[in-house]
Amino acid sequence: MIKARFKPYLLLAPAILLALVFTYAPFIKAIVSSFFNVRLDGSLGSFARLGNYAGLLDNQIFIQSLWNTFRFMVFFVPLNLVLILLAVVLTERQTKLNSVYQTMFMLPMAMGMSSMALVFKYMYRPGIGIVNRLIGVDVQWTNDAGAAMTSVVILGIFLDFGLDYLLLLAAMRNLDKAPIEAARLDGAGEWKVLTRIKLPLASPTIFFILFISIKDALLISAPIMVMTEGGPFRSTQTLVYYYYIEAFRNSNHGTASAVAVLTFLVAAIITGLSMIVDKRSVHYADK
Repeated sequence: MIKARFKPYLLLAPAILLALVFTYAPFIKAIVSSFFNVRLDGSLGSFARLGNYAGLLDNQIFIQSLWNTFRFMVFFVPLNLVLILLAVVLTERQTKLNSVYQTMFMLPMAMGMSSMALVFKYMYRPGIGIVNRLIGVDVQWTNDAGAAMTSVVILGIFLDFGLDYLLLLAAMRNLDKAPIEAARLDGAGEWKVLTRIKLPLASPTIFFILFISIKDALLISAPIMVMTEGGPFRSTQTLVYYYYIEAFRNSNHGTASAVAVLTFLVAAIITGLSMIVDKRSVHYADK
C-alpha cells in the first residue's frame, strides 16, 4: 500500500530533479546575480542594486535587441500560422497525392536547426546563392539591414513548419464529424464549414501553435548566430543573442543575468495576455 502510494512520486523524481538542477537553480542564480557586479570567475562582487537594469535601459544596443525581437515576432508568428493553416486545409483529405505533400511539409522536422541555418546562409549569398537566381533579383539577403530580418523570418518559418503542420493536421483530422456533416446537410459551403466549425473546434491546437511560435520568436538565437551573427549593424540581434554576447563574449555576467530576467518578464507578460485570449476565444470540447 505504501509502495503504491509513493510510486508516482518516485517516477516523477528524476524529472523534478533535472528541472531543479538545470532550470530552476540557474534561474534563481540569474535573478540573484542581476543585482550584483559579478566577477570573471562567476563569483558575486559588490551589490549593484538596480544598476544592471538601469544600465540596460540606457543601453541603445539592448533597446535595439528588444525592438528586433518584437519585430521578428510580429512578422514570424502570423505568417507562420497562416501558412500552416493553408497547408493543412489543402492537404487535410487523405489522398495518394496529398501523402507526398505531407511528407514534404514534414521534412523540416528531420533537419538540424544549425545545419539548416548554414544551408540557408549559402542559399542567400549574392552571386552564388540559389535564391537570387530563382527569383531573378540581386538582393543582399544577409548583408543588407532591411533584407536581413526577412531572411531570418523565412528561416524561422521553415524550421518551425514541420512540427506545427503535423500538430494541426492531426487535430483537423480528429475533429468531431457530427457537427461537420450536419452543417453540410443544411447546405453550408466548405468555407463556412471551415471558418464556423472546423477552426473553432481546432482552436485549442491553433492556440498551442500560436503560443509555441511566440515562445520561439522570443528565444530565437541559434539560427541568427549561424546565419547573420546579429548583423548587419545589429539589425537581427535579438534579446537572447545579446545575452549570449554579454555572457560568453564580454563576460559581463551581471548584465547578462539582468537581460535573462527581463526576457523572462517580457515572456511572462505575453504569456499572461495569451491566457486571457485563451479563456475568451478558445473552444474546448468539454465546455
